[in-house]
Amino acid sequence: MGFWNNVELECRYKGITRKELAAAAHFSVNTISTGLKRNGMPAADLALRISKVLGIPLEQLLESRESTVSRENISDIYERQKLLLQYLPYIEKLKQMPRETAEAVLTIIDNIRV
Repeated sequence: MGFWNNVELECRYKGITRKELAAAAHFSVNTISTGLKRNGMPAADLALRISKVLGIPLEQLLESRESTVSRENISDIYERQKLLLQYLPYIEKLKQMPRETAEAVLTIIDNIRV
């Protein structure tokens, strides 16, 4: 996968639209589509702005992920990411609880039979 594929994955993970990313990083939304079609690289300053908006190191956007992520399991990853985003507020609340309380809540959850 190239730079723009990594940007696309990161945007989906973070729930950021192409339009929102383009506005925040000050570039045309069409740049993403063109980059994906051509498997191209943006100018260095644009790549850096995008990494800052996404809050990840530029190196992570530049690396090839094909060795770790196959096209077949990308949809599974998206589904898991959606679940994580759905339950993230509860996870954050658990992290703020005293340890004993959080462990009690997790024990209750573990013992629920579905």
